[in-house]
Amino acid sequence: MKSQIVRIVTGLVIVAVGVGFLLDSANVIEFGEFAATWWPLLVILAGLVMFINDTRSYLWAIVVTGVGVLFQLRELDVVDVDPWQLFWPAVVIVVGLSIVFSRSPGHKVSKAERDDMTAILGGSEQMNTSTDFKGSKLTAVMGGTKLDLRKAKIKKEATVELFTFWGGIELIVPRNVIVRNQTSAILGGVEDKTDQDAAKDAPVLYVIGDVIMAGVEIKN
Repeated sequence: MKSQIVRIVTGLVIVAVGVGFLLDSANVIEFGEFAATWWPLLVILAGLVMFINDTRSYLWAIVVTGVGVLFQLRELDVVDVDPWQLFWPAVVIVVGLSIVFSRSPGHKVSKAERDDMTAILGGSEQMNTSTDFKGSKLTAVMGGTKLDLRKAKIKKEATVELFTFWGGIELIVPRNVIVRNQTSAILGGVEDKTDQDAAKDAPVLYVIGDVIMAGVEIKN
């Protein structure tokens, strides 16, 4: 439902902007001048859409919305501040808070059955061969991690928590597993290349976490 609302709002905004420029070209209205002054409203709207789409990303929604508000106030000559000077320090603060308050897997996992991997300014790669895999936590900050679960067995369900900032994560999963991608991507992307033909009663692997200006690839 949320994704549908976001899609509709985004589509309507694009249509409205297109119509505005069309009317400007036909000399019906002066939309170009209006857009030059009020374009930060699109940034503010983007922040609100981020929050509606995923309330767990409220910190990033606040940052984007705040930057949009500052841009708008500057365009209206209310303040004389360069929002970009505040944006990047805010990004660093939010990244730190995301690491401290990152979500943990929904069930307890013993150390013997868990691969917690961290890569900072470097790389890390592991293969899990657990006969009852239940969860892992992967962190990549300006680095890369790779977790191979092809030889691991998931009996019912498992959770892999991701956090990556300016980095990359590669997750290889068994073919007989249903992947539920529940990550939040902020200026980044998550690509799910896994097969979608698993049986309805197949084990479920939940992938959660934050992908910030980074990339994640999930494949078989």
